[in-house]
Amino acid sequence: MRSQTLLGLVAATATMASPMPRPQGTGSGADSCPSEPLASKTWTDLKIDDFLAEAAKNYTRTKTNNIQSLADSFGAPNFFCGLDNFCNAGQPCLPIELPAWYAAVAIQNWNNYMNSMNTAIGFASSILSLKLPEIVQDVYPNPKDNITPLKTVASIFGSVLSVVPFTGAVSTVSSTIQSGLGFVNGRLKPPAATDRFLAWSDVASSMADVVKDYQAVVSNAMTAIINAEVDDANNGINGIISGGGFLGVSQNFTQADLQSAVIDSITMNALGLALQAQKMFVTRFSNSKTCNDENENTLCVKNDGSDTSTQWSLLRRSGDANAGSQIDTAKTLMGKYGMTKLEFLKGPTDCFDNNSKKQLTNPFDGGLPLDAKAACVFNLLVCDIDSSRGTDNEGIIGD
Repeated sequence: MRSQTLLGLVAATATMASPMPRPQGTGSGADSCPSEPLASKTWTDLKIDDFLAEAAKNYTRTKTNNIQSLADSFGAPNFFCGLDNFCNAGQPCLPIELPAWYAAVAIQNWNNYMNSMNTAIGFASSILSLKLPEIVQDVYPNPKDNITPLKTVASIFGSVLSVVPFTGAVSTVSSTIQSGLGFVNGRLKPPAATDRFLAWSDVASSMADVVKDYQAVVSNAMTAIINAEVDDANNGINGIISGGGFLGVSQNFTQADLQSAVIDSITMNALGLALQAQKMFVTRFSNSKTCNDENENTLCVKNDGSDTSTQWSLLRRSGDANAGSQIDTAKTLMGKYGMTKLEFLKGPTDCFDNNSKKQLTNPFDGGLPLDAKAACVFNLLVCDIDSSRGTDNEGIIGD
C-alpha cells in the first residue's frame, strides 16, 4: 500500500524528530533517596493530587509562569517550561525532594508531550503531503479544490496526534489512543475550518493552513497552562497532570513511528474522500431476480431463503447523464490498495444501514480509528433500490 517513493522520503525525514529530554530518574532513584516506579499507581498510592492541592495553597502566585513559581517552591527555581524549552526535574532529591519530585517529573513530561505534539503536527503534514497526491494520481485524475471541506483533514491530523503518548513509546493500544484523543480534542483541536476546502491539486498549501491552525492552538494552550494559577479549574497544571497519566519516562519518536501506526487508516479514509469528491457512489439493488458480478465494480450475494440476490455497484454520476460504471477505479482499489469488493461496495452500505440510513456518517470528528477496516472509515454515498418496490426507494442521489 506504500509506494517506494513514499518509503524513501519517509526514511529520509524519520530522523528529524526533535530529541525530547527524558526524566533523569528511572524509578530506582539515588541510593540516598529511594523512589518508587514512575507510574500512575505510584501517583495514586502516594496521593500526589492531594499533595499538589496543599502545595497550591503555599506557593507564590504570579501573573505569569505559575509553573516555574510552583517548582521554585519545590527548590527548583530554574524550572522553565514552554515550546522549545525543556524543564528538567533532575534526580530524586537533587534538587527536588520527594514527593514533589514526582509532580515535577509529570510536569516535565507534560512539557515534553506538548513539544512532541508540535513536532508531530509537522510529521502529520508530511505524511499527508506524500499520501494524498499519490491517491490523486491513482483515482482522481481531474481534481477539484472546492469540494472536500478542510475540516475533514483536521480530523485526520487528530488521528496522527492521538498516537503520541503522554510517556513511553508510540502505541496503538486502545486505551492509550483514547487518552491521546481525549487530550487532543479537549485542548489542542483548532476551530473547524468551515469556509475552507482541501486543495486536492495542491495538497501542500492546504497542509500549511492546517499546520498553522494546529501549532497556534498548541502554542496558546501551553502559554495558558504555564501562566495559569496551578489550581485554576480550566488551565491549572494540577488538573492537567492529575491522576498520574504523565508520570513515566518519555521516549523519542520519529515520523516513521507515527506513519506505521496510522497510514493504512488514513489511506482508506482519503480514498473514500477522493471518490466522494467525484460523485462516485454505491448503488444497492435488493431482491434482484438476476445478478451478475463479473465486473470488478459489482458484487452479488444470494439472499438466504430466497431466490433473489443483493447487488452492489460502484457508479459515478456526471451531470444529467446516466451513472457510469467505475470498473477502472474498482480495479485500482483492489489491485493497488488491496481492498475487497465487500469493503468498498458493501462497507459503505453497512455504514448507511447502521446509522439510520444517514448518508456519509462520519463518527470520527476527533480522529480516525487505527483499524483501517473499521466501519465507516472508507465511506461513499449510497443509492438504495429495492427491486421489488419499483421506484419507491430510499437514498436516491440527486445533483
